[in-house]
Amino acid sequence: MAKRISAIAGALITLTTLGSLTPSFASQISAKPAIEADSAVNQISTTVAGLSRLTSYLGAVAAEVGTVSKREIAVGQQYRCLAQAVYFEARGESDAGQRAVAHVVLNRVKDRRYPQTVCGVVFQNEHLKNRCQFSFACDGRSDRPHDIAAWRRSLEVALQTLAGVGEDVTNASTHYHARYVAPTWAPALVETARVGQHIFYRENGRAAAVRNPN
Repeated sequence: MAKRISAIAGALITLTTLGSLTPSFASQISAKPAIEADSAVNQISTTVAGLSRLTSYLGAVAAEVGTVSKREIAVGQQYRCLAQAVYFEARGESDAGQRAVAHVVLNRVKDRRYPQTVCGVVFQNEHLKNRCQFSFACDGRSDRPHDIAAWRRSLEVALQTLAGVGEDVTNASTHYHARYVAPTWAPALVETARVGQHIFYRENGRAAAVRNPN
């Protein structure tokens, strides 16, 4: 993994360097006095060397990717799905508030009444417009994060939660909603915690059939 990250970082650095050259580089060379010819040749040599390094970096990355197992890819996908839930549902919350949302997802994975994977839980009923389990998954908007800083934070929280860092402050909750709404399903559940702008709930025996909770 360290080698892969190093290779990717190196490739990005090289691309950034090459990207600083303008499209009109050739015409600029022809327009310069002869006395600057050596400098122009040096620039071209540097560019060619950069392309060579880029090819090597990309080759290293490809070799590393080729060794990734299907299981590793699947784990990566589940990690991303959890981070997406944290980002879209709680990116404005504190770390505790974000972890609480992440725990709700994992609590559902553990519950046989819900899909048995993180992605399955997060995107359950995504094909039903505004009727899925997590609203961002079926609101018709892009699921691509746009706030890079918030996305990195969500990735960190997701990783920490998956690694078991910190306790589940929701007390095994499987539902939550924002404080400023009052969903009809809430009275049928048991309130377990209030973290940030969310109220968390756990199902009891009679609440198993509750649908569209978020």
